[in-house]
Parts: sequence; C-alpha cells; structure tokens
Amino acid sequence: MVPTPVADQPAVTQVKDVQPQIAEAILSCMVKRDGGLTACSVQSEFPADMGVGKAAVTMASQFQVDLMGPDGKSRAGSFIDVPVRIRIR
Repeated sequence: MVPTPVADQPAVTQVKDVQPQIAEAILSCMVKRDGGLTACSVQSEFPADMGVGKAAVTMASQFQVDLMGPDGKSRAGSFIDVPVRIRIR
C-alpha cells in the first residue's frame, strides 16, 4: 500500500542555519533643507553582484540626517557620504 499525500498538510522545507551576510554600500547624497536626502549615487558596494547599491539608493529617500555637521555648519545643499549596511539572511 502506497501512502497518499494529504492536501491540507503544508510542505516541510529544511533551511540551513546560516550566518547572516552583510552587504554594504556607500552613497553620495545631497542634503535637503529638511534633512532628507536627494540626488544619491552609489560610490561603492560590496558584494558587487547583489544590487545592494541600487537598493540603498531606493531607501535613501526615507533617510533623515542632522542638518548641523560636526563643524557646526549647515549641511543643507552639500553632498555627504552615507554608509548603508544591510544584513541578508
């Protein structure tokens, strides 16, 4: 007798316990007057074949930065480097 699969039982999938991988990108972005970022471009990304730079540019419109730089001057209208780290499981 051959067992018949039951349709309402979920399939079982085994997933290896893998350490998360860290992907990184450095963006160059202009700081807007409200502290938001615009005109971002990818300066570097690692690993290069995962598209993390493109993903970081997409997310950058949601970032907010302090308008005052470490020198006490406004960053509005200037370009800053923005490091982005993404953990991939």
